[in-house]
Amino acid sequence: MESKATDFNLPHRVDNGLAVWEEFKELTAKYNCISLGEGAPATMPPQFLVDDLMDAIKEGPANNQYTRSFGNPTLASKVAEVYGKKLCRTIDPLNEVNIGVGAFYVISDLLMTFVDPAAKEEVLVFEPSYPCYYDHIQYAGGVVKGAPLDLKDGKWVFNPDTFRKALNSKTKVFIFNNAQNPTGKIFTKDELLQIGEILKEFPNVIVISDEVYDFLTFDGQPFIPFASLGDNFNRTVTVYSGGKLFNATGWKCGWAIGPQQLVKPAGVLTYTSIYCTTTPIQVAMARSLDRIYKNDYKDGKNYVDTVCKEFQDVRDLFASELQKIDLPVKTISCESGYFMMLDVSACTDLIPERFKASHDFEEGSEPAAVSKNRFFMEDGRVPLDLAFCRWIAVTRGVVMMPCSLFYHKTSAIREDKYARLAICKGWDTSMKAVQRLLRTI
Repeated sequence: MESKATDFNLPHRVDNGLAVWEEFKELTAKYNCISLGEGAPATMPPQFLVDDLMDAIKEGPANNQYTRSFGNPTLASKVAEVYGKKLCRTIDPLNEVNIGVGAFYVISDLLMTFVDPAAKEEVLVFEPSYPCYYDHIQYAGGVVKGAPLDLKDGKWVFNPDTFRKALNSKTKVFIFNNAQNPTGKIFTKDELLQIGEILKEFPNVIVISDEVYDFLTFDGQPFIPFASLGDNFNRTVTVYSGGKLFNATGWKCGWAIGPQQLVKPAGVLTYTSIYCTTTPIQVAMARSLDRIYKNDYKDGKNYVDTVCKEFQDVRDLFASELQKIDLPVKTISCESGYFMMLDVSACTDLIPERFKASHDFEEGSEPAAVSKNRFFMEDGRVPLDLAFCRWIAVTRGVVMMPCSLFYHKTSAIREDKYARLAICKGWDTSMKAVQRLLRTI
């Protein structure tokens, strides 16, 4: 006898909708695609980090047990030393550094600390935006507010007027992603100064500056931490990722740096939710942070410069080779990070109607359907970039991400003209993806 399911009336802290990337993971598996979707590097971490981890594990019991909740003292001290130079100040490792299970967790931890759900406080982001911010904000009980980034003359720019209008007395946090995902934009010093001046009108707004790609810049572009300018440090918690830095995203270790009055309460939440971050990984990263700028990694170059060149070479590969594709797409060069974007707006008439007319684009003769992101533009259309990415996955075996999914569900500024592709998959995988897109294999 079949039992009746019980309705447990679970609390609704985050939407039960499909995660942005789940559909494209299923498309990758079903159609044997090369995935340029997620930002997971296809290269190994540096051998010195692997060796440091193995040494840390073997050295004795202490490195395999619980450690300090706010961060292992060895890593906290090294983070304070290395990033204090970037932020142009002396950092107190015991009071101004908090280490958590990756930057992803650290940002969620900060929002849970700063946002009062009873007050319906707003959290401002630039859009298009890293989609996980929206879930973090909802989980913390905040209200998402978006300010647009616009593409002008091939460059992403922010409009000071629209940014200023998005701020108000209910704004509690501004999540500032620099370099920005998905656009790959690095904010210039002039832009940073403009943002800082505007925020002076709102002294109670806390800035979470997500700078996980700070080391990964292209074409000699300088990177300036927001907290290094003026008195921005006093209102800013800057977040970094050891996983991104060391091409070890699965190791899940990130850190936050900021004034004690903001960092210490977040550390208390770290203690109550995860207690501590993996001890030997913290010890290994502390030791490896000493090595990333030594010119003995490869061909007389240091680790960071080597990684930057490898990523920039892949970016340039896509930029040059996709000019040869039989589709009217335009590459938009990125300045930093794991991703670049394509303008696919001219492809409308080339995409088969079944991809544009419905989310149920798979034909009846095909195997079981993949899960679908089922949302529409304000005029009722299936987003153009979503249709494009599905079409390319099914017909050319390459997965990209539609940037219309990088806006909040309530956003009034959603665009559907762009697709995001990852440049972190290494030369060989990227070349195979290019060959599939060009139909040369």
